[in-house]
Amino acid sequence: MRRTGRRTGQLTSAALFPGTAVRYHHRDGADLATVTEVGEDIVAFVGANCDGRFTHDQIDRLIEAGRLEIVLGASDATA
Repeated sequence: MRRTGRRTGQLTSAALFPGTAVRYHHRDGADLATVTEVGEDIVAFVGANCDGRFTHDQIDRLIEAGRLEIVLGASDATA
């Protein structure tokens, strides 16, 4: 059954705030991390085995490619 009239939005870097838990898929695997900084130009996150500092455009491309996901219900992604 096909659904009609339903619109879905695209997740972007605008959804990220300090404290947001994310899963970052990188060449060595995937790790949980916590967003630590969101500025006009960059988004930064830190995890036990990864860290990243990307522009908003780069974050949007990572999300689109499925390499960065928001994790709901994670209280502390760096633990």
